[in-house]
Amino acid sequence: MIPRQIEMRELVPQNETESLILKHLSYEPTHIDKVCRSSCLPIATVSSTLAMMELKGIVRQMGGMNYILSREARNSYRVGAN
Repeated sequence: MIPRQIEMRELVPQNETESLILKHLSYEPTHIDKVCRSSCLPIATVSSTLAMMELKGIVRQMGGMNYILSREARNSYRVGAN
């Protein structure tokens, strides 16, 4: 019987923009406007990047355009095998 790999997902940022945005988020809700101001990125960039990061499960929107980190091990990876 050959082991079957179920999942391998990197939790590290995919690009510099994601990395920069992650530096301005925590486990406490942070408003998108604050992320824009502190990162010096345009709202369109922050908004689209946060949307992609939310789809990947890296961040979560808590309502009212407030975001939190959704993973503790964001600088590591996980491999699951069956």
